[in-house]
Amino acid sequence: METKKLDLFRKYALLILLFLPVWGYTQTSEKSDKKINLSLGYGLVSYFYTPNYETTEYLLIDSVNNIQSSHTRRVVTDIKIKPIYLRFDYKWDRKNSIGCMVTYNAYRASGIRTDSTWNTATSMYDISDSKLLYSMHRLRFQMVYTRHFFVDRPKVNTYFYAALGVNLVIDQVKEKNVFGFGDESFYSVSSGFPIASRLCYGLRYNFSESMSLFTEAGLGGPLLSIGLTAKF
Repeated sequence: METKKLDLFRKYALLILLFLPVWGYTQTSEKSDKKINLSLGYGLVSYFYTPNYETTEYLLIDSVNNIQSSHTRRVVTDIKIKPIYLRFDYKWDRKNSIGCMVTYNAYRASGIRTDSTWNTATSMYDISDSKLLYSMHRLRFQMVYTRHFFVDRPKVNTYFYAALGVNLVIDQVKEKNVFGFGDESFYSVSSGFPIASRLCYGLRYNFSESMSLFTEAGLGGPLLSIGLTAKF
């Protein structure tokens, strides 16, 4: 009887010893597989409109003597902020996550408007200058679905995500004459093209359990970007 009990005990002990490494690996994997990713990225290669131009408009005053007045605008971009984005992801399993992303880019431009107006009293042109200031701020709010690949590799893995959301564009125009008084002022908030979408493929290097470096190539935003991911 005691021999049977001893044999039964040995069998259970052997089963526990066999499955202990597997159970320990599962516990470790679940513990190390963090659920929340917070990523901060910067668009290294990105193309969007910024004002750099010179235009002249002519107004015919006297067709007989071919006298014209003119307005010339010279504008250059002073500051161009390439896209900066913050992305939040929640992983409901090891290969799928859902989250949201906010992207910001902007520019600031300045220039001079020169008015050459024909004065019939003096038969000469009156020349006046005005300072021009332009600025644009763009925000994109998007929902993001991400599919993760090669999740079993400890150092390097890849992912693909699709994002869809809305645009918010803030434009501002100011014009001041030589005396500092405002001639024209324009300020608007619009959605621009209302839908903001993005498709992106990324490569992530995990240099610790909680931090990663990444690079991404995509459409609908920066063509090439780099950044840092924190895992929680």
